Amino acid sequence: MRYRVYSIITLVCLAVQTFAQQADCRFPVEGLVIDSVSREAVPGASIRMDAGNKTSFSDEHGHFSFNRGCSGKAVLTVTALGYQPYRKELVIGGPLELTLQLQPTRLNLQEVEVRARKPAAPGVNANTTVSGQQLEQTKGGTLADVLKSVPGVSTLQAGATITKPVIQGLHSNRLLILNNGIRQEGQQWGMEHAPEIDPFVAQSVTVVKGAEGIRFGPEAIGGVILVKPSALPKQGGLQGELNLTGSSNGAAGAVSGRIEGGLGNVPGFGWRLQGTGRASGNGSTADYYLDNTGVRELNFSGALGYSRKKVEADLYFSHFNTEIGIFRGSHVGDTADITALISHGRPFNEVDFSYQVDAPRQRVAHSLLKLESHFHLSSNSHIDLIYGLQQNKRQEYDIRRGGRSSIPSLDLTLITQTLDLFLESMNSRGWKHTVGLNGLVQVNNNTPGTSVIPLIPNYDTYNAGVYYIGKLSQNNYQLEAGARYDHKYLDALGYDKDQNLYGGTRTFHSLSFSLGGVIYFSPGWSLRSNLASAWRPPVVSELFSNGLHHGSASYEIGDETLESEKSYKWISTLEHQSDRLRFDLSLFLNRIDNYIYLKPSGTFYQSIRGVFPEFYYSQTKALLTGGDIGLSYNLTKALEYELKGALVRAKDLRTEGYLPWIPSDRLENSLAYRWAGRESFVKFSHLLVARQNRYESGSDYAAPPAGYQLLGLEAGTSFLFGKTRVLLNTSISNLGNTLYKDYMNRFRYYAHDQGRNITVRGILKF
Repeated sequence: MRYRVYSIITLVCLAVQTFAQQADCRFPVEGLVIDSVSREAVPGASIRMDAGNKTSFSDEHGHFSFNRGCSGKAVLTVTALGYQPYRKELVIGGPLELTLQLQPTRLNLQEVEVRARKPAAPGVNANTTVSGQQLEQTKGGTLADVLKSVPGVSTLQAGATITKPVIQGLHSNRLLILNNGIRQEGQQWGMEHAPEIDPFVAQSVTVVKGAEGIRFGPEAIGGVILVKPSALPKQGGLQGELNLTGSSNGAAGAVSGRIEGGLGNVPGFGWRLQGTGRASGNGSTADYYLDNTGVRELNFSGALGYSRKKVEADLYFSHFNTEIGIFRGSHVGDTADITALISHGRPFNEVDFSYQVDAPRQRVAHSLLKLESHFHLSSNSHIDLIYGLQQNKRQEYDIRRGGRSSIPSLDLTLITQTLDLFLESMNSRGWKHTVGLNGLVQVNNNTPGTSVIPLIPNYDTYNAGVYYIGKLSQNNYQLEAGARYDHKYLDALGYDKDQNLYGGTRTFHSLSFSLGGVIYFSPGWSLRSNLASAWRPPVVSELFSNGLHHGSASYEIGDETLESEKSYKWISTLEHQSDRLRFDLSLFLNRIDNYIYLKPSGTFYQSIRGVFPEFYYSQTKALLTGGDIGLSYNLTKALEYELKGALVRAKDLRTEGYLPWIPSDRLENSLAYRWAGRESFVKFSHLLVARQNRYESGSDYAAPPAGYQLLGLEAGTSFLFGKTRVLLNTSISNLGNTLYKDYMNRFRYYAHDQGRNITVRGILKF
């Protein structure tokens, strides 16, 4: 009897215990995975809980969660590429919130460079990221200078002071730039309107070469550039960075500083302050100065962030302010003078060096306010809400009589508001779903008092888009498909030189699609392929401009009947990564219906301010094909060979002729010797740019210039000075001081490109 009673009591106790255990498996366990040194989020970490054999992965913000943790003891095991395995024992008695700090493993710079070549942007499209040492070697330059190291990327210039990126033959409004997650909206419609972004802010810059119209909306026909600052610190402590650069050409100098930290008594709170000042005088070619080509720049930014439980919020503000001199030799008095100048190919009057910036010049101020909220719904889903407010004020000054050069001839203020909302979720079968909404409201006004008929009218524009992307990830392949619909409304109004009212309303809309995938071969090989459509409605300058564009020293005429561009781009990329070889080869085909381009008229426009080449906007069917290659091979442990090449073929399908302003074929070779753990290096490079032979004879004011070859030399090292990390590097571009012209320079009619330039950089990290 006793035995029976004891057995019954034991069984009841076990049942109660089992029931209690089941009832207690409701405790959420969540937290952040961060780098113990930089305090930045570690995305893609695998977190395994032995109790219940559950696995979670940290998202791009470093967040992870388990919805149901059972009471009692449990062990978390965390693994991530580039970090030592981490193990933590837990006692679960209620909801837990953890911060897991991973210790970085010792990775040499070669491995860091390999990791930088991996896709850093969402999606299956080919992309390349510039970061780490490669980014540090471009400090003091423009955003376009940073991107020139990426195969398939070149630059479009307006003299010595203004550069903008070109990806596989396309530039300006066909490239979408995301500045800290906000699409950059300035007066970027001009060839000489450079992006108003301070590269010192960036921790990484990623180039996505495929058409990304689904994910990012209109104007992503040629690709996307993602400028991303480092994540805000989430823990207490103070850290910072000081950059100092100096260049011989233009006697240029730049200083940029950053300081950031957290609050120890407020976990999850982070802040950052950053500022940059830059100045240069007249640039020089191999044997003469370029008059009035100085630059003055002053930028600053600040950020606040808070991360707690299921919510993260970030507030970011930046202000970019620059004054840019326009080469004075591009402004001449009459038709005979400009014809003689183009024939001569260089200024008749040589000048001395000067820091003074006079008319013609540009003054641009761009402010950006961003508010982002990130909501963790579960370990596999989240919602992001991003609001952006931008003000872009552009003033262009011309040489005017009667002492009126201090009054702008073009004075525009552009206000843009954007709102992005998207939901991402992933299931256990490897499917990731993204549903999003985008909205944009834009108002542009001419400021009165210029005494000049505005080049473009006042306008308002409204854009709304909705999209869906589905992505399946398996062990040896990924598949992705998406669709998007956009609608845009434009209302413009202005007066022409005869006081006639012009403008009106236009409505544009389009459906876009994307289909692509990645196959992973062994060992280290992968093949990416993507077919996508994208579109771009004509901007106001293309529709209605009719006047002197001072920044480019040209007279431009729009066409209000222009239709939206529609692109169908196919791009495939073969990639390989191993200990000694890193290789990628991209081939692309881009069919663009209603392709809009600026066509030389062959005549000159005469005004009281001088004589200028005349261009008008035209539309055709275009086909762009080509490819680019990037290769890096370790000949020995210390000696590395690198190859980069690109070619683009652009045909006008209506006339069977060639399109203007397409980059020439280019090939760059370099040889680098690295030692001391690859932190010290010497690198010698050779760039070959061919003559652009694919152009219509007589269609331009001057035939494309001859091809050229440039030599370059770089060297750098780093060391510890107490607790401060010091990085020093120097570079010499155009080592042989070659006198040359580049076809993609709008001022090649009047002058040569930059001569030898020695740049010295010092970076202190503390």
